[in-house]
Amino acid sequence: MLDLAVFERDAETFCRALSRARYLYGAGLQATLDLAPLYDDFTWLFRDDAYGELLEAEAEPKPKRYLLDFVADGYLADHARAYTERLAAMQAAATVVWDEQAVPYRAVPLLLANEPDAHRRHDLDARWRAATATLNPVYEERHRVLLESLQGLGRGDYVALYDELRDLQLEDLTEAARRFLDVTERAYCDAVDELLGTIGLAVADAAPCDLAWLFRMRQFDAEFDPKARGPALHRTLRDLRVDFDEQSGISLDAEPRPLKSPRAFCAPLAIPNDVRIVLAPAGGRLDYAALFHQAGRAEHYANVDRTLAFPYKWLGDHSVGISYGLLFEHLLAEPAWLDRYLEFERPADYLRLAAFDFLYRARRCATRLLYEQELYRAEDYERLAERYVELFTTHLGVEHHPEPYLAEAADGLASAQRFRAWIFETQQRHYLRKEYDEEWYRAPRAGRFLRDLWREGQKYPVDELARFMGYAGLDLRPLTEELQAGVR
Repeated sequence: MLDLAVFERDAETFCRALSRARYLYGAGLQATLDLAPLYDDFTWLFRDDAYGELLEAEAEPKPKRYLLDFVADGYLADHARAYTERLAAMQAAATVVWDEQAVPYRAVPLLLANEPDAHRRHDLDARWRAATATLNPVYEERHRVLLESLQGLGRGDYVALYDELRDLQLEDLTEAARRFLDVTERAYCDAVDELLGTIGLAVADAAPCDLAWLFRMRQFDAEFDPKARGPALHRTLRDLRVDFDEQSGISLDAEPRPLKSPRAFCAPLAIPNDVRIVLAPAGGRLDYAALFHQAGRAEHYANVDRTLAFPYKWLGDHSVGISYGLLFEHLLAEPAWLDRYLEFERPADYLRLAAFDFLYRARRCATRLLYEQELYRAEDYERLAERYVELFTTHLGVEHHPEPYLAEAADGLASAQRFRAWIFETQQRHYLRKEYDEEWYRAPRAGRFLRDLWREGQKYPVDELARFMGYAGLDLRPLTEELQAGVR
């Protein structure tokens, strides 16, 4: 019989070790992602019969479901670990020749966002995609292994498994994603056409890297002074009565490193005592957005009640933490916040571009939600690459190429959790405005409210939190209406 107390003790130790391994690799401190020793040390957590034993165990339904998700996810990851390690090593070793120099593959997205010449951007992007294509055979093998390993869990459908274990309510969520894409299409396409025109490009000639350049917003670098970035965050948190300077459990790594992940992330090495924010500097507004997003997630981890049970500290609905990241990042699109904390006067042009960035990212997330369901139900890789091009070109308005069709996706239908976070964050922000003030970020009572939520970790999924705030559940309308209005 499974001893749940021992299982949870070892599972928490495993989560800490896994997070540390990912942190070292993502921060560019280690060129390899060493998973084999870790899974070997904790093999009993993910043995073939662990999932079945947990199914039979007597436990409360919610934490039991969280634990089942942990075991299933770990079981599949364990079977695919050799390919995961190989991909990590290949990405760390890969280079792209640019300006007669070998540039680390992982640094190319930062170069693309900072390259002002469209022809050079497209040339660099083509080289980066060519490097990505060399990874695809390993991605394909990993994908096959994930699907084949389902049999060991007694399951045959990857999508249905995660829908059940993560309570994604996928049928309704997929319909919401389709509706969101349909309702916002006109406003988005008009904005794409107009904003690409401001940098001298027609939609027919544009690529995703051109949108990356737009979102870099170099014309506003004076307003987003790197020296003011940290003070702006600290002052915002102090107004909420959260003193970042006294939080010894949160540390920031913004040092540039060749192998550092271009995507910022938050690594909880020990909840709530050791939470790392990792940023790869890109410049200007992008660095502000990355810092505020990851600070929102870090505050969530660092304020968790240390007596909370393991499933609620480490597992559960990851949409919750993502929503706090979006909540703090969205401050950069609040006119009053910009004026108070950055002395940013007359930000109308910036606000429209920022709204377009949010709309683009939400549409990209909705598109990934549609695509990932097809991806994890098929092994015809040529057709999947075609579908990637079709879906992303159709819904994002610029031509996509097939090379990133596997690199784009994440395990466990992560896009579904992200889309739920997008929906809930808007509802949460509207609630804070209604209950505390339009400038809720200046209200100590709002800070107390958020800290009370953070203490609960991920005990309550976002649909439950929405009902706690007086909504009937997740409601797409606030997100849709806000993003449409922002780009008009």
